[in-house]
Amino acid sequence: MSMYLDVYIENSFLGNKTLTYQSGSHDVKAGMRVKVLMNNRELIGFVNQVYPPIPMDYEIAEIIEVLDDEPVINRELFELAEWMKDQTIAPMIRCLQTILPNKLRPKSNAKRIKTQRVVRRLHGDVQGLTLTQKQFLDQFRTDTTIPVKEAQKMYSGFRNLIDKGILALEDQEVIYESKPIVQQDAKYALTDAQSDILKRVHFNNAHTYLLHGVTGSGKTEIYLQLAHDVVSQGQQVLILVPEISLTPQMIDRVSTRFGEDVAIYHSALNDQEKYEQYMRVKRGDVNIVVGTRSAAFMPFQNLGLIVMDEEHDSSYKQENTPFYHTRDVAIHRSKYHKCPLVLGSASPALETYARALKGVYTLLELPERVNQTFPKVTVIDTRQALKNRASHLLTPTLLDGIYDRLQKKQQVMLLLNRRGYMTLLKDVNNEVIQCPNCDVSLNYHKDEASLKCHVCGYAAHHNTNTKGNQNIVGSGVGTQRLEEHLQALFPQARIGRMDADSTRQKNAHEKILNSFMNHETDILVGTQMIAKGLDIENVTLVGIINADTALAHTDYRAVELSFEMLLQASGRAGRGQYPGEVMIQTANPEHYAIQTAIHQKYKHFFKFEMNYRQIANYPPYRYLISIIFSDEDADKAFAAANGFVPFIEDPQIQQIGPVMLRRLNRRHRSRIILKGKDLDVMIAKTHQALELYKKINRTGVSVDVNPLTLE
Repeated sequence: MSMYLDVYIENSFLGNKTLTYQSGSHDVKAGMRVKVLMNNRELIGFVNQVYPPIPMDYEIAEIIEVLDDEPVINRELFELAEWMKDQTIAPMIRCLQTILPNKLRPKSNAKRIKTQRVVRRLHGDVQGLTLTQKQFLDQFRTDTTIPVKEAQKMYSGFRNLIDKGILALEDQEVIYESKPIVQQDAKYALTDAQSDILKRVHFNNAHTYLLHGVTGSGKTEIYLQLAHDVVSQGQQVLILVPEISLTPQMIDRVSTRFGEDVAIYHSALNDQEKYEQYMRVKRGDVNIVVGTRSAAFMPFQNLGLIVMDEEHDSSYKQENTPFYHTRDVAIHRSKYHKCPLVLGSASPALETYARALKGVYTLLELPERVNQTFPKVTVIDTRQALKNRASHLLTPTLLDGIYDRLQKKQQVMLLLNRRGYMTLLKDVNNEVIQCPNCDVSLNYHKDEASLKCHVCGYAAHHNTNTKGNQNIVGSGVGTQRLEEHLQALFPQARIGRMDADSTRQKNAHEKILNSFMNHETDILVGTQMIAKGLDIENVTLVGIINADTALAHTDYRAVELSFEMLLQASGRAGRGQYPGEVMIQTANPEHYAIQTAIHQKYKHFFKFEMNYRQIANYPPYRYLISIIFSDEDADKAFAAANGFVPFIEDPQIQQIGPVMLRRLNRRHRSRIILKGKDLDVMIAKTHQALELYKKINRTGVSVDVNPLTLE
């Protein structure tokens, strides 16, 4: 019997409305993808529910085809998408597309799953076969297949057996083959503080723990020992890290500890690799997953532990619709699976630490380094360097420190939070050269001789600009220029660079880090991605070139981000047997973010910063929702936001704006910020207001609940 189907169509303009189709002769279940016709266009849809036909006043169209043999999403993940839809104020179809790997997404441009041609053994008559043919057939175990390429190598005449009906050719989905991992059981002797923490984490119970441990205090060892207990009970473990650059190190530690080929999931994998890892988890072939933000959506059946390392990191927040925070997704999944969630950080987000102090989370503390020694910190006042006519980029003190480490065959990390060669370019009229699509300046990249926008990706050859002038004057220093400058100063040194440009190629993060860890490079220059969680024993000097960069921002979290970066970067030095030193170059040496970071005084910083947040009514004292209206016409963008104001008025909600923001990707943007004490009320009101408003205005709207930045 033909059934009725409620289908979410891949276009999100329908919001959270489904369209009804009928199944015809197809066997369809909820959670499958189907191809449908809408306005004479073939689109992909996701089946929400299936039910018997009911009387309708109009004819119901039939679906074109079913794309799946079985539902591609389990019940938990479907409910998670519904929860995300409500909490992030986003279309349901966008939530489903976010949760599923690209090859399973309800999108027309999703690539097909890779298949290979294989040979399968049938139960044909084996009488009269040659010895070679019999030996070849012995390679087949019951119901196994051999790829055609391998069969050809084993017996070039294997196709004769197909003619005899003993073998058959077929297409088979490519399945991930697990790699053999040698187990290196290296459980370390725990400190008393570590042992105490392990006793306080309770399994089979949905609860969130904040593990606040200084850099080098042994947080990873706690994760591994908790994971060991969970895996030994036959349950699965999810370990989240904020950056791709951290996954190789974490994977190495986890896989060698457990002797298991763990699943990895991050944005640098291609679509086929993501699909294969997703299916390994779905089939229950793997116990442990290590990955970045998107790994939070893996299809676990029996999750026993979630770990979120460096939980403060802003990389855990999605930067487009749906604007989810991984921490919220992890808490939701922890409740579903009734398992503990451990949030780890040396510099927890203020909101997280405030919840731990209130008792919403359980606070676990590791106040001491395992090796008992914090690095020496040297603060270099760049104003003094300028007075002495020295470079404020590489001050004499820092240069002496680098030279000393190179002489001792030790390694150096230098953090500069700007990629590219020059960070500000002017034409002959002394005007800053801007991106034609965005209200931001272009950066010069010397290796490609190009001007690039770090927002939309626009690129132009270096001798072209909108005014047609050839003479470009550059100022400011990016990582490329710093690398070049260092090579001139230290010609014998081997220098590596790690930024968004140098890590574009596949496995580039891993290659650069392995080269540095194996001491094939002496100095690693990089952006903030090198400040996070790396543990390299021979690094004895960390130099922070421009500690004031984030402090100069106007955003409400600018000071917190500066503190986190300084604390994390400082933690990279002196993690092995040699004493470490951190050199911080700043024009604001007395700033409380710098002073508290260099003395590892998180609690002091927390008190300082919370005072400012309370005075300004910012998180965690108030919740925020950012609503942005965008259009290629600036007047329309502002009018759309202005027109929305009456729909959102509520005595419990403070409105700020609308204000115009800088143009991005050729679109002008106008924003309204909502502030309030009750997030549920704010979310419900925004849902209601958008539903009413969209009936009269179709201007593009994006909503970010609890935005991490307001710049």
